[in-house]
Amino acid sequence: MLRSIAELAAYGTLAALLIAASLAPQTGNAASSAATGNDTLNKSAAAPTRDRGALLFATKGCVGCHTHAALPNARMQIGPDLTGLPDRAATRVAGLDARGYVRQSLREPQAFIVPGYTAIRMPDLRLSDEEIESLTAFLLSPVP
Repeated sequence: MLRSIAELAAYGTLAALLIAASLAPQTGNAASSAATGNDTLNKSAAAPTRDRGALLFATKGCVGCHTHAALPNARMQIGPDLTGLPDRAATRVAGLDARGYVRQSLREPQAFIVPGYTAIRMPDLRLSDEEIESLTAFLLSPVP
């Protein structure tokens, strides 16, 4: 039952993000964008950024289990709240800085289990290196 609710929440958030993205005003002019060629557009779309990380947080289903203040519609709290992760990540595992902790947590979801969440298993999302970098940028950035 909880899994179904989490999936519905994730799909609803995804739909809202896609609608918002389609309604957002375009910047720049079409002529200059066309002149840059598809290679430039593809490279910039794939570059790890905080915004891309936020989109991945919604589309990969993270919002189905985690809350984050940057995404107020993410209300399911099956897993830990990730809003304060920049303040906690560097202190979680000896020898790992915040980036290392988040990256390893995304690559190996069962590597570090947060106390109080031992009965919950985060799925392996099979993220690419670029997706891990984008999610890390999002999760370690200050909340606007």
